[in-house]
Amino acid sequence: MTTAIWIEAFSRLVAMGATPLVAQDDSRLTDRMSLAPIGASALVAGYDDHFFLQSSDGQNRLEFGALLQVNGTAFERGLHGRDSDLFLRRFRLEIGGRIDGDWLFNLEPKFTEHEVEFEEAWIGCEPENGLTLMAGRMKEPFSFEEARPLKHIAFVNLSALNQFVPAEGHGVTLHGKARDESTEWGAALYQGGEEGLNGGSEAALRGVVRPFVRGVSALRRLQLGAAATWGRDDESLAGVELKNEARVPWATLDPAAAADGDRVRLGLEAAWWHGPVELSAEAMRMDRRIEGALGEELARLQGWYAAAAWVVTGEARTVNAMKPARPFVLHGARDPGAVELAARVSRLQVGDGFVESGALAIGSDPRRVTSFDVGINWYLTWHARLKLHGLLTRYAEPVALAGHATDDEKALLLQLQLHF
Repeated sequence: MTTAIWIEAFSRLVAMGATPLVAQDDSRLTDRMSLAPIGASALVAGYDDHFFLQSSDGQNRLEFGALLQVNGTAFERGLHGRDSDLFLRRFRLEIGGRIDGDWLFNLEPKFTEHEVEFEEAWIGCEPENGLTLMAGRMKEPFSFEEARPLKHIAFVNLSALNQFVPAEGHGVTLHGKARDESTEWGAALYQGGEEGLNGGSEAALRGVVRPFVRGVSALRRLQLGAAATWGRDDESLAGVELKNEARVPWATLDPAAAADGDRVRLGLEAAWWHGPVELSAEAMRMDRRIEGALGEELARLQGWYAAAAWVVTGEARTVNAMKPARPFVLHGARDPGAVELAARVSRLQVGDGFVESGALAIGSDPRRVTSFDVGINWYLTWHARLKLHGLLTRYAEPVALAGHATDDEKALLLQLQLHF
């Protein structure tokens, strides 16, 4: 299709802007948004969680989406080294689709204050039903919290464990899923992509089972999973920060700290949805050879979290959040939208190897970091939501913040999100 044809298609779509799009009724939407033949083909335009342009035979499809998050963090008064702030947390475009039926692509440019970079950029294909092969930059198959869509997380920030989870990297991934979705797995080889504790090359494997998916019991939407990574690298860890769930550091690694050798991660996960309730939990351990001013040691980080969410207005909760039954609109009836209560407790434990190697100074290791997050989420519409959460962080041993020792800190987290 030539550039001129794309321009004509967009022009027709814009001209039809007064026509309402009803994503819940795909057949009606498709009929109303069908475009007349352009050259030798026809296009269908509409919205089904993404704006899209699609050939009439469905073999070619172009999707557009975006995620915009504005965050606010307010720390308690008198807490040294912590500044309250209101800031743009994330602005990310999502451009993806399908070509000739079998070929897939996805681009997610991320815009920050100083630069633009690709969060994801991959091409893929489907060699057979249930299998997808992807190459480029994408998420590694590890961790339920990291794998699910970020826009549908019930919390303002991910858990403290997530900073030690591999996110996006450059590599190849093979993903498989059973036709009835009773099993799902991913296997990958990655050549770096991140820095610090998650840098270097590695292999990753994740598997998920849904043992009761064919039944009609309350456990039908229960899933259990396990994952592992193995990698080897040699890089500086100077200045790497260890952060709590408010995304602020409680310690910084020594300038002489470096990774030296193998890194192994192991993870277990569980999630369950039933009506308006969601429960999820993960446990993770990471072992890595660390070299510091005092020598080389095996450094271990391990922890867990358990989370719950309850939609008090009754809508069904899924891995992709929920659509309010009575959306709140600015012009019209003042329906309430959907309201959700969410809570999470997590714990991170730092092994002796960080201090024994000299990567962490003596007295800067809190031994255990425990976080309590309680909040309320208001889903105005499917696309707009507001989150207000209180966060308490406890340190088993006092940590020094701007030269002052503290064993706990409190914060109020706010997030306004718009996605399409």
